[in-house]
Amino acid sequence: MTTLRIQPTRSRRGLRPGLGVALMLPVVCVSLTGCFNVSSDIEALRNSLVQSVRGECEAEIEVGVGALPFALARTGLSFVEMDPEARAALEAVRGAEVGVYHFRYQPKHLNHARMLSAADDAMSARGWYRLVGVIHGRQMVGVYVPLALRSTRNVRVCAVVLDGHKMVVGSARSDLEPLLELALNQANRRFPHRL
Repeated sequence: MTTLRIQPTRSRRGLRPGLGVALMLPVVCVSLTGCFNVSSDIEALRNSLVQSVRGECEAEIEVGVGALPFALARTGLSFVEMDPEARAALEAVRGAEVGVYHFRYQPKHLNHARMLSAADDAMSARGWYRLVGVIHGRQMVGVYVPLALRSTRNVRVCAVVLDGHKMVVGSARSDLEPLLELALNQANRRFPHRL
């Protein structure tokens, strides 16, 4: 008498949870790295500027890159020969995000002072202080830092640049110490007898 052995086969139903997990893993990783949306601070800064001119804007691009992609880039580029200054800059950056916008409607004469004041109010309510404010013709620049700045090792800066109908809003998180050392080295090279 011959005995038949029947091997159990995987049903398609058993593959579905594994497939779902495999498909969700990249989505979770990308969302954790911050590659989809800009932060609420950048949104607040953008919205305050748009509302102050009673305009509408379209996003041309919004992208955020978190600490994980920068860490992976630093690891990958550690095997590549690079200019020491470029390496120092890469080592300093911990994350960045930027949004580029185009105003669909904008008054002929923008009140940049009012725009900057609206941005100041919005950012102040979120714990930020304007460090730089420049208005020149159709251009405006504002740079904000947190009020609770405790260390130069992990500093986040938000900035807005407005040029006519174009607006760029962004932020970066970095370790300022390598950047300050880089700036001092550059100054010593360019002006060796003045420092």
